[in-house]
Amino acid sequence: MVKIVSLTNKSDNYIIMYRVLFLTVCMVCSISLLSQVIDDQTKRKFSIGIDVYTDIWQDLPEGMDARTIHPGVNVYGMYNYMFGKSNFSFSPGIGIGVHNLYNNTIPHFDLANDSTAFEKIHDSISYKRSKLTTTYFDIPLEIRFKSKKDLRFALGFKFGFLIKMHSKFKGNDPAWGNHLVINKTSSIKYAEKNRYGLIARFGYKWINLMGYYSLSTLFQKGKGPEMYPISVGVSIIPF
Repeated sequence: MVKIVSLTNKSDNYIIMYRVLFLTVCMVCSISLLSQVIDDQTKRKFSIGIDVYTDIWQDLPEGMDARTIHPGVNVYGMYNYMFGKSNFSFSPGIGIGVHNLYNNTIPHFDLANDSTAFEKIHDSISYKRSKLTTTYFDIPLEIRFKSKKDLRFALGFKFGFLIKMHSKFKGNDPAWGNHLVINKTSSIKYAEKNRYGLIARFGYKWINLMGYYSLSTLFQKGKGPEMYPISVGVSIIPF
């Protein structure tokens, strides 16, 4: 789908930061209000949270230059099976995770090699944004520790199912007389349908540092670049 839109004076970085901040504040306020009406016993058994992070992309294809910040978000809920009266628990759950890759290419189908490739945007084309976005339904499994003084630590594994992968280009298209266009593409072939990796969290009370290391690649082996993300950010867990 292509449509003509007007130019804006705001930079992409400010727009992205505003959107991430707005989403985070809204979700934190909603979760905080919810936690106030839930009793302690329920909080001990259930936990919900939101991760706000940036992806550090590894093994990018030749010619692809990625931006430094790739904001993403993960929302999840967990059930805590307590190990007796100890501070440890086994916590399975479900979640939705979104990852972005801002870069200087556009994905296309390489007929000669029967694979997905990325074509560099020509230097003569002025553009504001080109990104690849993936959305997953996740099943995290964690071993958690929470001290009486609310010190938290968790290690785990996350398995996910791809819901959607799409690319978005916003820039001047010579075919449209150099008007600003937005082009969204969801027909990207050979995306890996499943993902899996290691997760870790460490923090105090409701603020935690988090990390995710993907053990799977974004595309099927031999059918696209073998790139994968390492996510680093903040995890907000009110209970």
